Amino acid sequence: MSEVEKQQKKKMQEKQREYQDFTFLANIMFKTLGYDFLDSARPSWQKGLLRCYFFVCIASSSYEAFFVALECLQVESVAGSPSKIMRRALHFFYMLSAAVKFVTLMIYRKRLRTLILSLKELYPADESLRREYEVNKYYLPRSTRYVFYSYYCFMAVMAIGPLPQSFMMYFLKGHFPFLRTFPTQLCFRSDTPVGYAVAYFMDLTYSQFVVNVSVGADLWMMCVSSQICMHFGYLAKKLAAYLPSREREREDCEFLASLVQKHQLILRLHKEVNLIFGILLASNLFTTASLLCCIGFYTVVEGRSEEGMSYMIIFVVVSAQFYMVSSFGQQLIDLSSSISMAAYSQYWYDGSLRYKKDLLLIMARAQRPAEISAKGIIIISLDTFKILMTITYRFFAAIRQTVGK
Repeated sequence: MSEVEKQQKKKMQEKQREYQDFTFLANIMFKTLGYDFLDSARPSWQKGLLRCYFFVCIASSSYEAFFVALECLQVESVAGSPSKIMRRALHFFYMLSAAVKFVTLMIYRKRLRTLILSLKELYPADESLRREYEVNKYYLPRSTRYVFYSYYCFMAVMAIGPLPQSFMMYFLKGHFPFLRTFPTQLCFRSDTPVGYAVAYFMDLTYSQFVVNVSVGADLWMMCVSSQICMHFGYLAKKLAAYLPSREREREDCEFLASLVQKHQLILRLHKEVNLIFGILLASNLFTTASLLCCIGFYTVVEGRSEEGMSYMIIFVVVSAQFYMVSSFGQQLIDLSSSISMAAYSQYWYDGSLRYKKDLLLIMARAQRPAEISAKGIIIISLDTFKILMTITYRFFAAIRQTVGK
């Protein structure tokens, strides 16, 4: 048995993923904050606990975000220190990105839930149909999952790290430094045991809120986009494999009619995706560019210090995160356009005149790709990622040259 045949056999034996597998990671990001987008069935006391924790996360995040914004307005406290300015700007833009994502998702939460349930109804029900759809092909790639796992673990270490560092310094030097995740000055003293415990709890819930919302919003976009891509890919595959005949004009036209109905349904769902995530991703582009520029500047100023290297790791992970988002936007463009190519590559010349005319209409519509954009201004694609990295590199090079002088 050849290597190709072994791979095909292994692929056929591989269990096809269920719809819950696609939504699990995205939903767990918000469930750990106390909010369940899918409104899963659970006892009322569990719902009450989740709701309480959700409001605690919102309250502590709003409280700390207020002081972050206040510190950014206090120019005299960072005067003459570019590294402090960039560090506060980095903190501010990261907080702003999470806030915009959270507010947008809360505004469209009902539409997002309806979209998720609509895609669940369209998901192939049995194993054989899932193989025909090739559902595993559209699941989050292993590289994407590793990027998100690495990002989450690294941010978790940064959030929890100051506490064991404080205890280590206490046992080594006999002095407890009260280190915190965020050095933001709050309205109470955090250098006392009780004040430190309260401040550290608020830092933890704040950092969890910011990271989970930032990652979770992107995961929801990838989840629904991959489902739309799966249906576009299936329609293209079905259309390319169809064999029309002049003797079966009615049957051929009925096939095209059913395909057009499915295509129109997927396009309507795509409009919902665009409505929910378009402006969110446009703002994400702006905040990501700002974050990368701030991280680049801070890394150049700090040099090869421990803190400078940690921010360089954040730079790589944030870039990879936006690359994953851009790749899903590109996949949506490519697979929606593939229907037009499938119509052209089939044996359309064996069909009747009416079939050919109907097929031309499908090709004309499919040539306008489905895109995720903010009112058509910014299209999320690999070209967008390329522009983002070009701007960041130019900024990085200019700062490096300035610091070098």
